[in-house]
Amino acid sequence: MPKWRRDILRHFFSGVIVLIKEILVPGLRTIPPEATILEASKIMEETGFRHLPVSDGKKVIGVLSDRDIQRAITVVSTPNEKTSFHIQKHKKVSEYMSSPVFKMRCDERLDKLIREVLDRKISSVLIEDEDYNDMGIITTQDLMLVLLDELHSRISFFQKVKNIFYK
Repeated sequence: MPKWRRDILRHFFSGVIVLIKEILVPGLRTIPPEATILEASKIMEETGFRHLPVSDGKKVIGVLSDRDIQRAITVVSTPNEKTSFHIQKHKKVSEYMSSPVFKMRCDERLDKLIREVLDRKISSVLIEDEDYNDMGIITTQDLMLVLLDELHSRISFFQKVKNIFYK
């Protein structure tokens, strides 16, 4: 990368602080721990969500992911080499959810959240407001969308700079 481009990048990123609340879409679709895996699967299919916070009515106590639902599927092979899949549809969400839930406050820095996701090897973080009330969830998918948006804006910026210098 040319030095002038590195200098522009350094200048562009210097002093940039993004708070979690700046990218969070507030709202939290939850499911009770006594709900069945089948109910959770239907909600995920209808909404396109890959993570469902599990709430006892007051606080989020766990998160059910699409991978947790996959664990509720058993593969059965018969002697005639037919394979079938059976979902443990009557099992409770509480039996498959991940708990405890990692939480961060909305007024914390986004780079700190990303570091926690990487260090803990987790795919979702529950976000709380300043009073520690559950507020939303950020997933690795959300982080990738933010990254993609930032890359597009930076590419546009560099194209404008290039046009100025190389007319």
